[in-house]
Amino acid sequence: MAGLLTAGGLLLTAAGPLKTGFNPKDLPPDLHSVSVRDIPIVYSDQGQGDPLVILSPYPFSTGLWAELTKRLSGSARVIVVEPPGLRAPSFMGGDFSTVHLLYIYRDFVKALGITNVHIMGVGETGALAVAFGHHFPEITTSIVSINGFESARWSEGIEKTLNYFKQSTEKGPKTLLAIGSIKYREQPPSREEMDRLFVPLNEEEQRNAFQARMEAYIDDIKTVIILAMIPNVNRPVLLIRSKGDELLTEEYIERTRSQLRKAPIQYQVIPQAGHFAFLDQPEKVAELVRTFLSDHPISKGMPRTN
Repeated sequence: MAGLLTAGGLLLTAAGPLKTGFNPKDLPPDLHSVSVRDIPIVYSDQGQGDPLVILSPYPFSTGLWAELTKRLSGSARVIVVEPPGLRAPSFMGGDFSTVHLLYIYRDFVKALGITNVHIMGVGETGALAVAFGHHFPEITTSIVSINGFESARWSEGIEKTLNYFKQSTEKGPKTLLAIGSIKYREQPPSREEMDRLFVPLNEEEQRNAFQARMEAYIDDIKTVIILAMIPNVNRPVLLIRSKGDELLTEEYIERTRSQLRKAPIQYQVIPQAGHFAFLDQPEKVAELVRTFLSDHPISKGMPRTN
């Protein structure tokens, strides 16, 4: 039977829907793609040394971390992962839950031939990094959470925070940057910077995928799934907090620290930085992360395998 292209971007055949809309050849030269659970995962890979896997939050690209990557790649292999399904939502099968994402990230690490990693995120993905360490301690050497939402309970404050993310699909991501970064609050990003920082949400399907992830994460917060994991995390954790953070409400700044009862903790507060501390103070964040990783080395001379 001949295929028919539908409005949703799927090619229908006698065997059912075929996923379309993603071609690795369309990626810029600094990005790579690997198939994990039949889902194309886009990532950047720079530097040499112990692998640090950074989870980029929806709807940001790997470019969000460019300044930090530049400063860390001299001492670590920095692998930044785009949010799964953001470029090709149909491959996710409608499942944007935290558990699904965690297993995607675990299988991504395995697909690269890596046996142990440092894992890092910010906000929502800071929570995912902590949850990753809980689920997969056998492959997690250490965890870095920058202004993470891992200990958040449902409240007016966290609802307001997540609404900023949801509104960015309607009002434009500049709104999110202005709230999350002192740098971009004072000087709005150029068109070139926007192209580097965000995966364009051009298609309705992509915007729906972003909303689906936010709804799934809200459900996680309401059911305290991630918060319940924290007391059992036993890998070393670096918690970085910002004095100028307008997204992580004050009640959650210290909660994670008090909930991590088994994990060795380093706690650092950065002045003059917003939620995305690595945009406002990349040198300071890089220094903290570099020192932390050197205190918890995976190995010496680990071979790079792809």
